[in-house]
Amino acid sequence: MNPILEDVRSSLLEEARLSPHLLSDLAGLEQYIAESYNSRSFAELLQNADDAGASRFVIQREGQYLLVANDGRIFTRADFESLCRSAASNKERGTSIGFRGIGFKSVVGLANTIHLFSGELAATFSRERTAREIPQAKRVPLIRIPHPIDKSECAPFAGALNNLQREGLSTIFVFGDLIASGIESEFAAFDPTSLLFLRHVRQVELRTNVEEVITVRREIVDERIQKVRLATSAATRWWTIVSEGNVNLAFAHDD
Repeated sequence: MNPILEDVRSSLLEEARLSPHLLSDLAGLEQYIAESYNSRSFAELLQNADDAGASRFVIQREGQYLLVANDGRIFTRADFESLCRSAASNKERGTSIGFRGIGFKSVVGLANTIHLFSGELAATFSRERTAREIPQAKRVPLIRIPHPIDKSECAPFAGALNNLQREGLSTIFVFGDLIASGIESEFAAFDPTSLLFLRHVRQVELRTNVEEVITVRREIVDERIQKVRLATSAATRWWTIVSEGNVNLAFAHDD
């Protein structure tokens, strides 16, 4: 077992066994977050990728699986523990878009199983496996206790996973047992302007039932102003972003 996975897993398992009622409460919190962040899961994953310094972000459908990948920094132990815990982000306020460490929990509205591959780290989040570990809990959250990857579960998406890794994508989430209504609403709600306020992501690729490549080019005018070219298959548009303190305003250029 990977040392990071073993360390974080053992700590969280011990906590859960000592307080199964708390684990049940966390399941309720997770569901509340998922409902509050409805149709924002992809935006949260995109922001996390940007905070990791990623320049590429790829969403690919592979049969009954959805793979979400980026080429940012791989997970450290602190990153992985923050992912598992609620409101325990290790990001510093003002240095990144995300801060509270809860946005990732919104993905429970997309799937019932999540696999993570980042560098040498490989882990699975599964309510069924967690419930077997903590039978005293009335209900369990999806994202709390990580489990070792069952290689037999990877066979249906192994080819797509390997191809993304060969492309240089270093962190890949695989969503299984998809919740169809959640996936469809996410794609329908995805707005390319989500990229405007990011710092690093320059290209988003959608490889689903609709093929799309969204590119961003940023030009720094001065310490307060930058121009952004946002291009999709439908149109190319220029924006000006003006920053003052912690406030950023984006203005679209008309014809």
